[in-house]
Amino acid sequence: MLTMDIASVMPARTRSRALVLWRHVLASLEAEIVGGELAPGQQLPTEQALADRFQVHRNTVRRALDALRDGGLIRVEQGRGSFVRERVVRHPLDAHSRLTSTVKDLERVGSRHYVGSRNVRASQAMAVELGLAKGDVMRRVDILSTVDGYPVAFAKNFFPLPRFRGIERIIRQTQSISTALTAYGVAEYHRHETRVTATMPSRADADTLRQSRSRPVLAVTTVNRDAAGVPIQLVNSKLSPQWIELVVRPADD
Repeated sequence: MLTMDIASVMPARTRSRALVLWRHVLASLEAEIVGGELAPGQQLPTEQALADRFQVHRNTVRRALDALRDGGLIRVEQGRGSFVRERVVRHPLDAHSRLTSTVKDLERVGSRHYVGSRNVRASQAMAVELGLAKGDVMRRVDILSTVDGYPVAFAKNFFPLPRFRGIERIIRQTQSISTALTAYGVAEYHRHETRVTATMPSRADADTLRQSRSRPVLAVTTVNRDAAGVPIQLVNSKLSPQWIELVVRPADD
């Protein structure tokens, strides 16, 4: 059976016009993304809406979108559409790194938001992490971290009691865990261990991070210790991989 490339038999003028059209769509959308008219994380109009806007065929729009995706300017979520790719924060996982410091060093606008707190009892696994007995009371403090106004991480922080009784009040006032720990005599602390897995988000996690439930999140468990090596904080975080890239370097680098 004889097959042929349709484009190869199109009149030269028609092929030239098609080339100009898709590049025009590409250049226009690229300018809007780079110029900030289309913000990171924002959903692009549908192919049909873009075709109507530029007065071109949907195949022309699709070719331009493919080029934007290949160029790293947009991402495509199956069943949801195309979105402007977020500017990923490369966060190092060393003993003293803090997400807020990483964002500041990159001249990005980052902030923490106190969500709430309550007393909880330690499970067997939590008790082992914090050097407690199963059932001991801890203070859970929930924090939402944002970058450039977009939610990137939701963290459940667990502090052993009675040592850190009332720590949530300082965190709420200052939006800083380091400042709160300093108020309790912990001027220096380090990350003892971090474990990272990928998991599907719950409905609550997806809503908090403003993402699809079909898109995995990074589940990060961290244990922090004070200068004497005593566990002071257990953190269970859900991070959005479209915003955060975790970087692990050898200790001797």
